[in-house]
Amino acid sequence: MFAVNYVRAKSVKHAAALLAEHPEAKLLSGGMTLLPTLKQRLAHPSHLIDIGGLNALRSIKLASGKLTIGAGVRHYEVASSPVVREAIR
Repeated sequence: MFAVNYVRAKSVKHAAALLAEHPEAKLLSGGMTLLPTLKQRLAHPSHLIDIGGLNALRSIKLASGKLTIGAGVRHYEVASSPVVREAIR
């Protein structure tokens, strides 16, 4: 791989500010697609902004019959969620 700047976002607002400041940046959460792409040199971001630890992106909510799953929720969390189970009954 090549040199890249790694930054762990402290909040969603911080991640948005970093993206605005560095237009060539890429978001990193799980890395299942991005890391192989970087290894194959198919992407050359200036920065990797890690949003994997942002709890604000990890909510599962059911309100007024509408299920909302945050972008950072892991597959196993959806699969084992009582909220999801209730929503799909």
